[in-house]
Amino acid sequence: MRIVHAADIHLDTPFRRRDAVLRRRLQEVGRQAFSALIALTLEERADALLIAGDLFDNEWLTIATERVLTRELRRLTGAGVTVVYATGNHDPGRANYRAARIDWPSANFHLLSSRTPRRISISRGGERVGWVVAAGHQTAHESTNLAAAFPPAPGPQPAVGLLHADVGGAQGAPDDEAGNVYAPAALADLDPGYDYWALGHIHKRQRLREDSPAWYPGNLQGRDFGETGAKGALVVDLNPPQQPSVRFHPLASVRWERLTVSNLDEAHAIGDVHTAVRANFDGLREADNALPGNEEWILRVELSGPCPLAALLRQDEERDGLAEYLCESLGALDVEVRDVGLFPPIDLSRHTGQRHVLGEALELIEQARLDEGLLSRLAPPELALDDEHAEEAERLAHLRRLLSGLDAAAAERLLRSDSA
Repeated sequence: MRIVHAADIHLDTPFRRRDAVLRRRLQEVGRQAFSALIALTLEERADALLIAGDLFDNEWLTIATERVLTRELRRLTGAGVTVVYATGNHDPGRANYRAARIDWPSANFHLLSSRTPRRISISRGGERVGWVVAAGHQTAHESTNLAAAFPPAPGPQPAVGLLHADVGGAQGAPDDEAGNVYAPAALADLDPGYDYWALGHIHKRQRLREDSPAWYPGNLQGRDFGETGAKGALVVDLNPPQQPSVRFHPLASVRWERLTVSNLDEAHAIGDVHTAVRANFDGLREADNALPGNEEWILRVELSGPCPLAALLRQDEERDGLAEYLCESLGALDVEVRDVGLFPPIDLSRHTGQRHVLGEALELIEQARLDEGLLSRLAPPELALDDEHAEEAERLAHLRRLLSGLDAAAAERLLRSDSA
């Protein structure tokens, strides 16, 4: 059985913090990604498309989005492909919620919106090739461990568990910190009898563990700077007893990225800053082989470290001007520039030996470099490897490495004025 596994599509995300033109473009991008998902499923001749929750972002859908959604799904189901859609916390399925009121395809489409898992047969040419067992969120705040209610995997064909859930141990689960954990589960709750677990809710693409067939595909299209990197869906081939073959396909036409630029100590003109940003941007594109090559970019450029133009670039209007310049020259959809720690280059010799806080700090750092006894006395155990069996020479070498750059860091913290 071949499936396409997608999740967290979040159609009609509002993008309230963006200007109207960009907001409309980003909503269109979400629809484009969904159309690309349907095209991928057809191109791969998949037996089923599995959507693991959060197909749309909230109860409000634009007419344009609902038309694209129903048209594309009918295109897929009309070609004989089965669609299994399990609801999540953004698109719950109880009768008074939005998912229950959409004109879904009448054939080959299964909406799973109940906590009770249901078994769906997947066929090709009239012959069963596998099973999908799925459960959905009935409300927007599902606190039940839905995974624990899944029955043993059916067979003998391949079986897939489909679920929108916060499985402990996954990377990038921001809800946990706020105490909002949806459909909480542990990896042990995912029955190993299933050949694959198609999960949703965590927007970072990942396999939960090397010996587990449980995957999050990440979201289909990034929506902010917390969702950087290539985004898309997984194509999964299931042929037990072999392990699942999982391939990532990028589908997002807009990519969000942060560029951290700190090599600005010789930047005496805005052109120098531009050159450093361009080199960082080009390096990112060359390093990522997953890019289809036709994306648009939304960039956050974070400037830090010593820079002769620090005083200028600390001004909001000057950073806005730089952002416009970069947007045009890099061909990006949008660019924002942030000061995350710019400071003027500091001549430490001006402060060494002076009777002020920085001078005293620099003198102490230099003494610690030269006096091993002082270095050992000053360092708390946590900094000195925190290992009672470590050799003294190893501990001291570790502490000297920690001292590297500490004088400049101390100066930067203590000298905040533009005349530093």
